[in-house]
Amino acid sequence: MTTLRILFVYNWVPDEERTEAFRECASTKTVQRLTTVFQSYQMEVIPLNLFSKEQLAEAIQVNNPDLAFVIAEGFLDEPETLYDGSGALSIRAVLEGLGVPYSHSDVQAMEACRNKDITYEKLGQKEISIPRFFVFSDVQEDNDNIDRVEYVVGYPMFLKPCGGGCSIGIDERSIVRNRSDLLLKLQQLREKIGDQPILAETYLPGREYTVGVIGNGVPNVLPVIAFPEAFNVRSQEVKMVEHQSRSEFEIILAASPVGAKIKDTAMQVFQALGARDLIRLDLREGEDGRVYVIDVNGTPSLSLTGSLAFMAENSQVDYSEFIAYFLYVTLTRYGLPINEQLIENAMRVNAYLQGIFENQIA
Repeated sequence: MTTLRILFVYNWVPDEERTEAFRECASTKTVQRLTTVFQSYQMEVIPLNLFSKEQLAEAIQVNNPDLAFVIAEGFLDEPETLYDGSGALSIRAVLEGLGVPYSHSDVQAMEACRNKDITYEKLGQKEISIPRFFVFSDVQEDNDNIDRVEYVVGYPMFLKPCGGGCSIGIDERSIVRNRSDLLLKLQQLREKIGDQPILAETYLPGREYTVGVIGNGVPNVLPVIAFPEAFNVRSQEVKMVEHQSRSEFEIILAASPVGAKIKDTAMQVFQALGARDLIRLDLREGEDGRVYVIDVNGTPSLSLTGSLAFMAENSQVDYSEFIAYFLYVTLTRYGLPINEQLIENAMRVNAYLQGIFENQIA
């Protein structure tokens, strides 16, 4: 079998610099572990720490890869692309323009995943539960829209950037209970993210959940994680250390009403956004007891300490097997040649994932 050439595209900075805009950059350990997994299936790995579009195009022209496995969120020479929602889709636009197959969702689905207002619009059209929301789209009109957001969303509300991830600007002050709080949080966000759109949504006081979906056609839903109720606001600071509280995470069984609802919602979200390969969505309970989608991540972290790794562990799948299955899912979608050992691994993982909810119900 021909050796596949994998262009492994990531963002990396020294660990001590992984703060603020660079928070979502891959750690050295994650880059090394993913590289090892690819090589274990006799693939040639071409590493690319992504700085610019020009660098990406040059790497493709020089190396002619069979597939780009992309965990980069943007371009290091444009730090705002790492968190404003533009980076993940811009990378894929370059890859599409050069005819290179790539992992994760396409440009259109990635745009929906990386911009929360578009996420909500698309999910709302499919009658999937989302909070009431309003977008401050123009900094010059922020003050003019105060009355309107109070009418559309009402207090208490939650403020966060529309674009991307990193949890930039999210902290305890994101919970806004009156006009004074609202004006202060708006000012804080403007100082941090400038004129980028800001989302105001209904504050949901209940428990937060996260769940992954992997596959294509009829994908598999991973075990649902319920975070400790003490994690009221999952800020950057909380996310950096929450893996240390894994013993307090709860796996929600599919036999429970909330587990069944979240599994069904996850499948609906995957289809509604036209997602591919892998996504992770966050949900939160409202005062009415319903569970609402509050975020969809089209490039969820593949860190060894991340939520997806924890979901895999609770599916009897170790980290390396999970990454290999993800690679298999992408290769299959493009009809690319697949190593026999990788196929065997994928069949075993698929059996575990398909049986996880049935076993819980039984």
